[in-house]
Amino acid sequence: MKTMKKFIILILAIQVSIVACKKERPELEPAGSNVEGIQDDWTLSKVVQYDEITQKELDVSSVYIGADPMKMNFKINGTDTSYTVIKGSSINYLGTSGTWSFDDNDYPTKLILNIAGNDNYMPLQRTVRPTSQSLEFKFTKVCSGKKVVSYKYSFKRS
Repeated sequence: MKTMKKFIILILAIQVSIVACKKERPELEPAGSNVEGIQDDWTLSKVVQYDEITQKELDVSSVYIGADPMKMNFKINGTDTSYTVIKGSSINYLGTSGTWSFDDNDYPTKLILNIAGNDNYMPLQRTVRPTSQSLEFKFTKVCSGKKVVSYKYSFKRS
């Protein structure tokens, strides 16, 4: 009986020590805002051409970017958004300036650039938070109502 009491006390002591040693789960901070994350200067670092008909990809960075890569800047002032493009030596289908938005500010899947009065819906290839070092989206060219070729742009935060 005495041995049984010692055994039970030992088991309880082990359980208490296990529970006491259990680490607290750290609380995660809320994810940073995509709207805040995109506001910065970005430099074009890679371009992949995607043939919408054959569904083949080709890295065209060496030809497409040139010696002086394109730069983009995204800003927000109150509720007004704007973007500017400094073309450099890169091929540019994104215009020189306009407005931008997301399809959903909390959970965006598309970056919408208004280029020369037309909204262009470009799927984001990844989210862009304030700590993100890259911005990636896909721009699709349409001819006679059909998707022909897309360009997957990769920008690095400048």
